[in-house]
Amino acid sequence: MQFQFSAKSTDGALRSGVMVADSADDVRERLRDEGLFVMSVVAGQAKQALVMSSGLKFGRSGVKKTDVLMLTSQLSIMSQAGVDLGEALQLAAQDCPNQSLKKILEQIHGDVSAGQSISDALKKHSSVFGDAYVASVAAGEASGTLTDVLLRLAQLLKHEIRLRSTLKSVLAYPIVLIGVAFMVLSALVFVVLPQFGTVFEGLGEPPPVHTQMLLDSAQFLRAHFLAIAVMAGLGAVALARFWFTDKAARYWDGVLVNLRFLKSASRPLLSGRTFRLLGTLLESGIPLLDGIRLCRTSVRNQFFRDLFDRMEASVLSGKGIGEVIARTKIVPPGAAQMISTAERTGRLGDVMVTIGSFYEEEGEQKVRDLTKVIEPLIIILMGAVVGLVVMAVMLPLLDVSTASGRH
Repeated sequence: MQFQFSAKSTDGALRSGVMVADSADDVRERLRDEGLFVMSVVAGQAKQALVMSSGLKFGRSGVKKTDVLMLTSQLSIMSQAGVDLGEALQLAAQDCPNQSLKKILEQIHGDVSAGQSISDALKKHSSVFGDAYVASVAAGEASGTLTDVLLRLAQLLKHEIRLRSTLKSVLAYPIVLIGVAFMVLSALVFVVLPQFGTVFEGLGEPPPVHTQMLLDSAQFLRAHFLAIAVMAGLGAVALARFWFTDKAARYWDGVLVNLRFLKSASRPLLSGRTFRLLGTLLESGIPLLDGIRLCRTSVRNQFFRDLFDRMEASVLSGKGIGEVIARTKIVPPGAAQMISTAERTGRLGDVMVTIGSFYEEEGEQKVRDLTKVIEPLIIILMGAVVGLVVMAVMLPLLDVSTASGRH
């Protein structure tokens, strides 16, 4: 049986070729006997695995993105140290704390030991690793640069996890404020206002019109709470079903990238993420056209998907992507010139990664700036609502008390 191999000598020189052997383990043993560090051993000819269905996806089968990052970092370090990737997979499986990922690694190691390429073994679990991940590994195998590819994938995952963590931490406080505001209003409706209603009844004086309207509204909410909750639940279900339709998705995607106070943060964030992914794929050896298709499957925003459709059409017609990006409004204007220059100099992958990093950081800062504005607005709005309720109730009570004191 023929096996294609890639290995490095002690001086770092890359060596690749084809060897006839009974199994992949025999090939590894022969290469070690020659004093070579084995990078990969593939049955037959290495090929790229490009399955156009999901993009970068993690978290299925109980595997989180942080688990995949840890695995990729371990494989990258062991590969740099000269450990055969088949053995690296076995060692990673033995030390893996996530049982779901452990089983997957054992299956991958078994497939690799049987002579399959690593990319073919990973392809069976593309719902966990993602098509872009599998395609990058396949390109690394074919070019003999799998160690560098694993390092780039680890960096890509680390940046994506950091970005998500930053956004969650930045948005956590406004969400908490909204929750507190909801609890305060609930306490007013179900606890405070009923007490004041009893007070007004005891005084024998009718409250002012606006106060009576507030008390009646609170009474209506308390009396029909169950029916209102059921209606709200049904409305939420209907909204959720509508939310996942193509029409609704396109509308909200348009709001995200075109609304004045949102687009300053959403456009750089989405541009940065997609450009960094495309740059990483290109640096891994994936052709531009395939990289564009993989990026299109990884982004959910319909307007960015349309952009990648236009980029694909431009590449298929023999043109570059710089002109297409220059004509779109959802990408920051400075990116088009840099991408056009990178296309002419042949450094598109490297420049894409740099641009992606820059705009991701800019987007993060814009999100922080937005939350700095939103947080006081929420506090002011909550204070205004509570203040209006207090004024609507307390001022009439003071008037009644003053009038009673005069009598």
